[in-house]
Amino acid sequence: MDAPHSATARESLLARPYEALTRFVVTYPYFVLAVALLLGGLSIYLTCTRLAYHTSRLDLINQDSEFYSLWFEYIREFGEDDDAVIVVEGPNRDRVITALDEINAFLARHTQLFRQVLHDVDLGKIRAKGLHYVSPSDLQGIDQFLTSIDPVLGGDWNRLSLVQRAGELQARLAYLRGQPESPASKATLREIEELAARLEATLAGRPWTGSPWGATPDSLATLSELSRNHLLMQDGQLGLILLRLGETDENNFVPGNEAVDTLRAMATAITARHPDIKVGFTGLPIMENDEMKASQNSMTWASIVSMGGVLCLFIAGFGGVRHAILANLVLLLGMAWSFGYVTLFVGHLNILSVSFTVTLIGIGIDYGVHFVSRYLQIRAQHVPCAEALVATGRAISPAITTGAVTTAAAFYCAGFTSFVGIAELGIVAGGGILLCAVAMLVVLPAVIVIYEGNSRNFTPPQPLAVNSWINIPLARPRTTLGLALTCTALMCIGMPKLWYDNNLLNMQADGVESVELEKRLLNECQQSSWYALSLADSRAELLERKEKFLQLASVERTEDIVTLVPEGDAERSPAIRRIGARLTELPERPPLVAVDRPEMIGQLLGALQQTLVTVAPGSPALGHLEQARVELRRLSLADCYARIARYQQQAAGDLLSRLHALASMADPEPPKFEDLPEPLVSRFVGHHGRHLLKIYGRGNIWDVHALERFVHEVRSVDPRVTGNPLQAYEATHEMRRSFEQAGLYASLIVVVVVWLDFRSVWASLLALTPLILGVGQMFGLMGWLNIPLNPANLIALPLILGIGIDYGVHIVHEYREQTGPYSMCASTAVALLVDSLTTIVGFGSMMIATHQGLVSLGRILTIGVTCCLVTSVLVLPAGLRLLSRGKGTAAPEPPDATPHGPVANARGERRRVDPAHPTAAPHAPRPAPAWGEKKSPLR
Repeated sequence: MDAPHSATARESLLARPYEALTRFVVTYPYFVLAVALLLGGLSIYLTCTRLAYHTSRLDLINQDSEFYSLWFEYIREFGEDDDAVIVVEGPNRDRVITALDEINAFLARHTQLFRQVLHDVDLGKIRAKGLHYVSPSDLQGIDQFLTSIDPVLGGDWNRLSLVQRAGELQARLAYLRGQPESPASKATLREIEELAARLEATLAGRPWTGSPWGATPDSLATLSELSRNHLLMQDGQLGLILLRLGETDENNFVPGNEAVDTLRAMATAITARHPDIKVGFTGLPIMENDEMKASQNSMTWASIVSMGGVLCLFIAGFGGVRHAILANLVLLLGMAWSFGYVTLFVGHLNILSVSFTVTLIGIGIDYGVHFVSRYLQIRAQHVPCAEALVATGRAISPAITTGAVTTAAAFYCAGFTSFVGIAELGIVAGGGILLCAVAMLVVLPAVIVIYEGNSRNFTPPQPLAVNSWINIPLARPRTTLGLALTCTALMCIGMPKLWYDNNLLNMQADGVESVELEKRLLNECQQSSWYALSLADSRAELLERKEKFLQLASVERTEDIVTLVPEGDAERSPAIRRIGARLTELPERPPLVAVDRPEMIGQLLGALQQTLVTVAPGSPALGHLEQARVELRRLSLADCYARIARYQQQAAGDLLSRLHALASMADPEPPKFEDLPEPLVSRFVGHHGRHLLKIYGRGNIWDVHALERFVHEVRSVDPRVTGNPLQAYEATHEMRRSFEQAGLYASLIVVVVVWLDFRSVWASLLALTPLILGVGQMFGLMGWLNIPLNPANLIALPLILGIGIDYGVHIVHEYREQTGPYSMCASTAVALLVDSLTTIVGFGSMMIATHQGLVSLGRILTIGVTCCLVTSVLVLPAGLRLLSRGKGTAAPEPPDATPHGPVANARGERRRVDPAHPTAAPHAPRPAPAWGEKKSPLR
């Protein structure tokens, strides 16, 4: 089916230079191979000794960007380390606290791996200064209350008897009769209600809780509980420990690996000792560690599967093992050069550019596929090895060069973008692709000529007859073209459904504990490792912002420690000192309080009841007093004395407890940040004294819509707010813009390169057809299948750009070599099929990964390459068949008249070979079958 060549076929400008280069290679193959291996060894040495790994997400960001400068401002104050979170679940509070204490003891023994551990918040020093957190009016009330019980403080505890208390309250109530709404009247009424309710309960034989002393502020009850508080949620069934991982090796692709592995081993030991306890880990450091591990494992397996799949496809497509192995060995050499290039010109790999190895496997082998395909076609005509290699270099190398340059250009254009991660990936992948192409064009011919020599007993392998399959639909080019374009149009209808997913959680590995825990904390506890950060220069500035943040609809809560260290203590300190001085002689236990006669108590309660009717007729205390008097009359005298004594001693004990609490909180020295735990302070007070406010979003701010609203709202309060959510928001948008910008630049460069190759606008447009239609089909299918673009799979765009144009270039080069109606040659057909399948296997192998970002990358590359292949073997050939129907068919010229010049054969003779359709060698005993066709049984 191969069309004959004629003298009117147009030849690439690079044909003759490549003919000279290949002639040099096959003449001095050992020299070429030695130089190549020397460069490969040097590259491996440089890689092992000098290549670094930058695994921080900050390494992906342009340091001149505004949002990076805001983040760097935070780093100068607090460092760049985020909190890892240990999550402990258990059946009850006590079991959880036991596990938390055990884990904390373990962490304390491994200070080289873990630091800034926040296991609990010890507020013992703050509690000693608790009265500084009471308002001045409450302090005044406490002082007045102590004045009212001054005889008690002096040792007269009988003043707490029911008779004394009832008489004092009645006198005070009568005095305030004309001021029912005054604070003093309300306080007195509250004391009467509390006394009456608890007295009724005691006389009725019921226990009571609380305190009958309502004059002390409620805030004291809260402050009295301040001591050592664990970080507990869900009624104590879930506890947290915050910590930061120790110093790690920045050149390790999985930073913090030793610390995280130690934590997981510790969790296994804890759960073995406590089967009812579950220990898990989350937080950004843990999630990033899990992501890096999943990515590294996925890339390793993808590379292994890719190399194996490429080798198998090569063998299956060309029907032989030798050339497949040689091409793959040369690919490995080209990859070694690529690592040396990266080491010299970039010096490191980041978490994006590390994926370039799979890129080289998927694309680099393509150049070897095309070279071997054309070589075997020429070799099948019994042309000696060296002569066939020179003819192959002249015929196929220009198309390979154009494909490599356009693909590399698509990546290099990313180097001009502002997103550092993408720019470095473009430089790394672009250079690697060019070096792999150079290896295939220079080293592969040397390896083949060394392996085969000029032996005439060469039996070429029989490839798949792909061209015979493809030429079937090309027999009806109009029908094929119409159906293909109709299907393309239907696919493209789905393009408006295509969307962009910013949610980084959707790109993590499935089933990873840290991700699942993060989602659970979000859903059940409104607790996330993501929060915005606002830096304030003063306490007043922070408190003002805090109030504004809490008014935002997208803000759930805030965290700070400024409120733990109040200001304005100048007016409190004298009152606190005076209160403390009054409480220095308190007994350890309440003395016995004398019990008065029940009759006298009943009479005083009746008098208090009558006064209360006139002052507050609706008071609940009236009912309690009446019922207490009923109980006094019902009980025996002994029971009356016993229960009254019990009430008085309980009231005295409660008062003494409150007085001791006041004494323990009466340190006149104002609170300072030094009174708080250092791990807590270091998280909220910077190296230069600036204060930090954490702002937590409402709902799941990993979701793009919630995140966008959260970012815009918090910036409306503080334009300089920063934090991981804002970093991710800006970085993903900058990444998207960078890929769009790189795509525009690459498209322009690709058009220029293709035009320089063909020197024809019409031919260039034909070569671009598979790319244009294939990308449209890919985007349409992604829309129909609801496969979004995301920050992980955007790298596919320059790859598809290079792959799509590569197919078109090879077909148009072949078309321009023919003079009759276009028919796809066997070598081109099998090369395109093997080329595309190796690329699909190379990148599709990432779909076996657990990391969802890599899975999505492999998925859309598989779709894109398949679409470009279909348009390359159906749409473009059908169109070329229609365009070339009017062409005549010229007979092949004799070997001596071929326009391509003489080439040395195995005997050193000079003969001429047509690279598009080489004629049979004159010494052949019989004509060989066309390459790719089956041998006739009659031969």
